[in-house]
Order: sequence, then C-alpha cells, then structure tokens
Amino acid sequence: MKRLLAFALVALVDGAVRPLTHSVHTHKVLLGPGIEPLRWWLGRLRAWRTFEFAARHVPAYRAFLAEHGRDGRLVVKGSLTEALRGVPEMDKESYIKRWSVTERCVGGRLPRRGVVVDESSGSSGTPTSWVRGREERAATRQLLQVGFARTASTLRKQPFLLNAFSLGAWATGMNVTTSLTEITMIKSCGPDKDKVISTMKEFGTDYTYIITSYPPFLKSLFEDDRLNWADYDIVAAFGGEGISENMRSHILRYAHSVFGSYGASDLEINLSIETDFTVALRRAISADQRLSDRLTRTGEYGVLPMIFQFNPFDYLLETNDDGELVVTIARDRNINPRIRYNIHDRGHVLRMRDLLPVLKELGHEKVVEEKFLDLPLLFHYGRSDMSVDYNGAVIGPDALRDVIYSDPELLEAVENHRLISYEDANGDRQLHIAIQLTESATSAAVLDQARFRAFVADELRRRNGDFHNGIRTAPEGTLPTVAFYGHHTGPFAEDGGKLKNEYVWQLPQGGLDRWEADLSHVVARE
Repeated sequence: MKRLLAFALVALVDGAVRPLTHSVHTHKVLLGPGIEPLRWWLGRLRAWRTFEFAARHVPAYRAFLAEHGRDGRLVVKGSLTEALRGVPEMDKESYIKRWSVTERCVGGRLPRRGVVVDESSGSSGTPTSWVRGREERAATRQLLQVGFARTASTLRKQPFLLNAFSLGAWATGMNVTTSLTEITMIKSCGPDKDKVISTMKEFGTDYTYIITSYPPFLKSLFEDDRLNWADYDIVAAFGGEGISENMRSHILRYAHSVFGSYGASDLEINLSIETDFTVALRRAISADQRLSDRLTRTGEYGVLPMIFQFNPFDYLLETNDDGELVVTIARDRNINPRIRYNIHDRGHVLRMRDLLPVLKELGHEKVVEEKFLDLPLLFHYGRSDMSVDYNGAVIGPDALRDVIYSDPELLEAVENHRLISYEDANGDRQLHIAIQLTESATSAAVLDQARFRAFVADELRRRNGDFHNGIRTAPEGTLPTVAFYGHHTGPFAEDGGKLKNEYVWQLPQGGLDRWEADLSHVVARE
C-alpha cells in the first residue's frame, strides 16, 4: 500500500510539473524558495519509482541486480533514504562496459527516432558512447536555458554566446549548442582562440560575450594580447574541471562574471551550478579555517572543494563509505537509466537548513545575504580515481592546481601540471611533480624556478598532512621530485592532442627515461 500511494503521488506531481517545464519562465516556479523539503522528499520517491521501473524494463539492470542477489522491489521498513542506500552501486566498469547499449535501454531496444548519441572524452580510456532520448534532452535543455536566462537577465547588452567547448560528438559542446540556439545568439567556435578572437573583432563591442569552455582554455584565451579585453563586456562560464579562487580572480580581470557547472557525460552535463551564493561561500571557506573545518573535508583531501547547488527533485546525490558521489537520475523517462551510479568523484551534500546556522554562528552574515536559491549544496573535491599514492598519502591534481594558482606569478607562468607516478629500476614507486610553463614564460626565462620548486613542495605539505608525513618517513631514494618544463617539452611534448588535459599519469618501470626528465630537484625531507 505504501508503494502504491507513493507512486501515485509521484505520478500526480509529475503530471502537474511537466507542463511547467516547457517554458523557461514557468520552470523557475519549480526552483522557488520555501519548498526545498518537498523537492527533497519527492526526489527520493521518484528515485524509488525509477529503480523499480528500471528493474522491470531494463534487461541489463535486471541482470545486474540478480548478480547482487537483489530483486526489483525496494522494501522500506525504516527511512526511504536508508532503503535506497541498500541498492547496489553501478559504475562504468561494473555496468556500462559489461552490457551493450541496447541491453541498458528501457525495453532492451533503442527508439527509432529522437535519439542523439554523444561521447565522453575518453580521458580515462577509450571514449564511450551515450544515448539520450527526447525527454532527457528536453530536461537538459530546460535546465541550461533557466541558467542562461538567469545570467542574461543581469546583462546590459545583447548576449552573444561563444561556445568554445569541444564540438563534434563530445557531449558538452553539442548539448550547449542544441540547448541554447533557440533563446540566444550563438556561435560554436570550439576551443579555437583564433575563431573566438576574430569573431569578437568582427562583431565589436555592442554585445556581452558569454564564453563557455574549459578553464585552461579560458586562461589561455584571456592572456592572448591580440584583443584589448578591457573594451569588451564578457561573462565566462566553465565546466569540465574546477578552478581555484585565485584563478577565478585572474579571469575576473577580463570578465565581469565567472561561473561553473558540474556534470558528466556518464550522467548529464548540467547536474548542478555555481551561484553568487556558492561563490561567496567558497571564498568565505577559503579565508576562514573554522568554517572550512565545520563544512568541508579539505583537511582530508588537501583541496578546496567546488561548491554547486542542485535540484533534489531531479537528482538523488549520496556519498558512499569511500567518500565518493553516488548519483541517481530520478526521472523515469530516460531511455538509459542510471541508478546509484558511482562517477568516482569525491563529494558530499549539505542542505541549506544545516548550513545557515553555521554561517550565522561564525559571523558570515554577508554570505547569507547572497542566498539565491534554497537548493542543497554539492561539495565537489575532484575525481577519486585521478590521484596518486605516495607512501600512504593520496595526492590529487586539484591540490597541485590550487598550490600553483595560489601565487600570482606562478598562475601567470604555468600552463599545465601533472602528477607522474612510476616505478624506478629498483622497483621503488616514485612521484614526479611536473609543471609546464607557458610559451611566453618559457621564452622570457625569468621565473625563479628554484624558489618555486620549494614553494610547491612546501605548500603541498602544509595543505596535506599525510603527504608531509609520507615525505618524512619515505625510504631513501624515494623522495618526490619537482621540475619545471618549457612549453611542450618533456612530459608535455605531445599535449594538445586530446580533448582534455591529463593531470595524472601512472607509468611503467623507467617511464620517465624517454624524456630525460630532470629528477635532480628532490623535495627536502624536513
């Protein structure tokens, strides 16, 4: 009876809500203040319904559950949240790669019409194809349009969106173009600085240019001196990876707003967004150790989290025992459902009702004044499977990024960075911290590399106590090394051939030999 009543309620709510989502303006009603508890509760009911729907109608999911000794019914004896946590997690290895695309679809088949196929970047291996039906694409389009409308409503000039995400089959670039074409002026340039700059020169200064891309491209674009950036009105929107607050401040020298969103090809490209409130909160956390200790796991991961807001009506976000995000897309109309999908990102959720008392207690009333939506918060620390182990410590590329961008001189001079773990001739695991200089910094040769090698090592140790202890107790001959490399040299010689930067390499024995890497700069033990 509980199941029937819950699903009847969800069907009633979905029937009432669906007409509201057909318009950007009416969709905003669903994000209005004061109904967060209802959204939270209904989202869990929808996740329950979607789980049982997928178990009945998706052949791969039915087989996946059987392997875990589960049937397709959720028994709710206590809280619904705890019952859902008992559903087995899936990920790319355990589910996506083991069954065909059609077996993972509702009814075991792909619809004849209305399906779009896009790809993930393949940054962790071979690119994977993802299929998206009409309902899913409509939901993505509505969310992107709502976010865009919020930004456009604050602009003084006509918006002109320059889509500098990678185009072709890649999920983000394609979805941004198809979702926003009908509501704004748009040119899909791809990550091509020449095209972006020539377009802005051609159309002039009468527009607000909303430039969307990956953070490294935005940094490189704004450092190009072929344009007098001060003459142009610019909003920067990024995705694909996080940024430090120093990087945001750097970009704000050229753009009057800088916002990011969080998504994944495995799931959807716009699961959550930054708002004025989340940016203010992140900056407060960065400046106040007390607030950081109360709200984040920065001490554990060594990185300041990105902070986003998401709609719990559409997405159920959980954290497992390993600190990884587990995501359920609550809509039952996706042709390829994902139930408790582990994207292997570190993160956790905090509800607004639990956050606001802490902010007031610690004297951050100004942050509270920035509150835009009473949606829950997602704290995101980067990928859990893009890190290296060193003598019992875990170091992630986001931590190295935050260190590099914490110094203005380094931020200007560095184009890319990489953590390289390899095995030496003696069979010992080694860690090499490689930092690539920009083309201009390479030719100018003015960076005090000795000072900044020490700075990078000291800051990593200060921010990550496990790494500090790992260095103090490391066996002889296994201390990490830090080196700067000229533009497109050494480990970075072939950069630019892939969609996204590679920040972590796990190499076989003697893996650095091919570049004659500079290993003389050893991190001091004390």
